[in-house]
Amino acid sequence: MPNPRMVAIDLLARVSETDSYINLLLPSFLTKAQVPDSDRGLIQELSYGTLRWQLQYDSFIDHFTAGKTLSPKLRIAIRLGLHQLFRMRIPAHAAIHETVELVKIFERSAAGMANAVLRNADRAGFEALLDQCIAGKRMEESLAIRYSHPSWVISALRSALELDGKQDQLEQLLEANNETPAVNLAALPNTSAAEYLTNQGLEPGGAAPTAFLAQGNPENYLSTQGVRVQDQGSQLVALALLEVADKSGRWLDMCAGPGGKAAMLQAGISPSGGVLDCLEPIPNRADLVRQALNPKLQANVMVGYGQDAKAGFYDAVLLDAPCSGLGSVRRKPESRWRKTTEQLSGLTKTQSELLAAAAKALKSGGYLLYSTCSPLVIETNTQIKQLLDTHLELELVNANEVLNRISPALGMSTTRKTAQLWTHLHATDAMFIAILRKK
Repeated sequence: MPNPRMVAIDLLARVSETDSYINLLLPSFLTKAQVPDSDRGLIQELSYGTLRWQLQYDSFIDHFTAGKTLSPKLRIAIRLGLHQLFRMRIPAHAAIHETVELVKIFERSAAGMANAVLRNADRAGFEALLDQCIAGKRMEESLAIRYSHPSWVISALRSALELDGKQDQLEQLLEANNETPAVNLAALPNTSAAEYLTNQGLEPGGAAPTAFLAQGNPENYLSTQGVRVQDQGSQLVALALLEVADKSGRWLDMCAGPGGKAAMLQAGISPSGGVLDCLEPIPNRADLVRQALNPKLQANVMVGYGQDAKAGFYDAVLLDAPCSGLGSVRRKPESRWRKTTEQLSGLTKTQSELLAAAAKALKSGGYLLYSTCSPLVIETNTQIKQLLDTHLELELVNANEVLNRISPALGMSTTRKTAQLWTHLHATDAMFIAILRKK
C-alpha cells in the first residue's frame, strides 16, 4: 500500500517541476499509485495545504537553516512536516517521525536537518515562530508571510479593493484565499438538473441561482444530464450574459476551454433557437469543450484564436480572457506562485487584442461580456477604460444591476458599472465582469 505522505511529496514535486496544476494532476496520481479511498482525503489535505502555505513554511525553514542550501524535494518534505505540525490534527511525534523516515528514502544525508528543523519548530510553537519570522518586516512583507501570498500580489489586491472602498478588508480577503472552498455544482438552465439536486437534499449555493453545494464526492452527481462542477463566480458570468443578450441570436465563446461557461450558455440559448460558436486555440482544450457541451444541442467548436473571430457576426460575445488567475487561488493555490509582475504585460497585451477583436465581432446592438478570474486593476478596469477610449461605438452596461437582478443576495456595488465579486464576501472566485453594448 502506498505511503500517502510520499504520494503527496511526489505530487508536489511534479507540480513544481512541470508547472502543472494540482487539481489536474491529483486524480491521475491517486489512480496510478492505487491509493485506497481511505487515504485520498489525507493526500488532498497534505498537498493542497502545503502548497497553499508554501511561503510561510519556507520562511520557517529559512529561519532554522540560514546559509544552507536544501534540495527542492527536501524542502517540500519539510513543508509537509510543518503542515502536519501546525495545521492538521496529527501528533507532533508522528508528524516529525514520518517526515524524517521519508527523507531517509530519497536523501538520507539530509534526515538530520529535517529532524532538527521540525523539532525546533515544534519547540518554538506556531505563534512565536511566526512572530520571529515577521519581526522587523515592512507591512507588505509581514502580511506575505502571515497569509502566504507574494508581496506584489498583496499590493495588487489592496489596490483592487480600494476601487470599492474595501481596502480595510484586505486581511479578510487573504484569509478567505487560504480556506478550502466548498465544491460547487452547476445545474444548467432548461434541464432537470436543479430538480434532481434539490431532491438529493443539496443546499443551494447562495451566490448563483443555478448553484448547489456538493456533499461527499462530486463525481456522484455528474452522471445526471445538466450537472457540472463549476465555481459560482463562473456560473454568474454566463448567467449575466444570458440575462441581457438575445437568446435567439448567434453567440460566441471566444476563449472557450475547458468549456464550463460554454455549457451554461448552450443550455441557456438553445430553447430560443440560439446558436453557439466556441473558439479555443489549444486542440486538447477544444476537445474538453466538446465533451462539456450537450451533443444533442446545436454548437460549433473550432480550434482557433479569438483574435480571428468573424467581424460583425455575433449578437453576443463572451470573452473570459486569459489572466493571472489570482481570483481563484483557493482552488488553484499554485497560481499565486506562478505569476510575476513581468508576466502581466504579456497577459494584458493579449487581453487588449481579444477585446478589440470581440468589439469587431459584435453586430450593432450586440452585447460583449468581458470577464477575468482576477481582480487586478491592470487586467480589469484598466482594460475596459482603454477599450471605451478607442471604441466609441461601445457603451458600458451596469453589470452590478444585472447581477443584483440575478441574485439579490449578492448586494453588488451601486457606485460603479463594472462588477467585482470577492471571495471573502460572496464565497466565489474573485471574478470581474464588464458588460458592453455596441450602439
